[in-house]
Amino acid sequence: MQHDVIEQVSFRARSAQAESRMAEAAWAAQPAMERLPGFVSRQFGRDQQGEWIDVVRWQSMAHAQQAAELAGRDPDIAHFFGQIDMESVRMRHFAAPPPAALWSTQPPVRQACPTLLLADFRAVRQFYERHFNARALFDDPRYLVLQLGGPLAPELHLMQPEPRSRPFAGGGILLNLQCDEVDALHARLATAQVPMAMPLEDHPWGDRGFSCIDPAGLELYCYSPRPMAESFLGGLREPWRIGQPAREETEDLEPA
Repeated sequence: MQHDVIEQVSFRARSAQAESRMAEAAWAAQPAMERLPGFVSRQFGRDQQGEWIDVVRWQSMAHAQQAAELAGRDPDIAHFFGQIDMESVRMRHFAAPPPAALWSTQPPVRQACPTLLLADFRAVRQFYERHFNARALFDDPRYLVLQLGGPLAPELHLMQPEPRSRPFAGGGILLNLQCDEVDALHARLATAQVPMAMPLEDHPWGDRGFSCIDPAGLELYCYSPRPMAESFLGGLREPWRIGQPAREETEDLEPA
């Protein structure tokens, strides 16, 4: 069962110089924050009056408390903390209960990342770095983690095949990428002569999009949301709506 806790911390910079360094220090601390036990997600920002807010979701209150004890030991997090006027800090914790119609009492999956098995992924890496502003979160000749477009953006993993596995051969997989300005992205990719599989069009299922092919043969469907046509509205589902009965757990059945 999910027992998430949302931690909200508001604060101000300790000086004008610290104010100018705050955003970079906060982002520099992000990898260390993600390594803390029980980390789920994080957002931070600043209002027009100079107050900052840092919102972190933990798997439980126990994890939030443990993180408070461990965080300052990391140099990047300590540097971030060093920009803060500690007398201005206000911390609150909020329970984040799961929906009443949760289908299962099992803990939720936190992230899903497609992984392509490729003997050589240099061309694929260059493609995503050039066209999707990708940056490596983990960089090893055998395994590469690319984040597409900046912090908190989706990830694509590239891995050299092991003896027991088969390399990706293209086809049968479509990777959907939601973006803010699909027309501008299409224009950039077309100018770079990236192979296109589907033209840029408005679609009744609720987006405007196109698809292209990356150097590994993976088809990328790039889109921006649009209003859904009435003919598709009947397919919408609301599995978390109150009053909808939860699906009961069943034991795994052995194959006949």
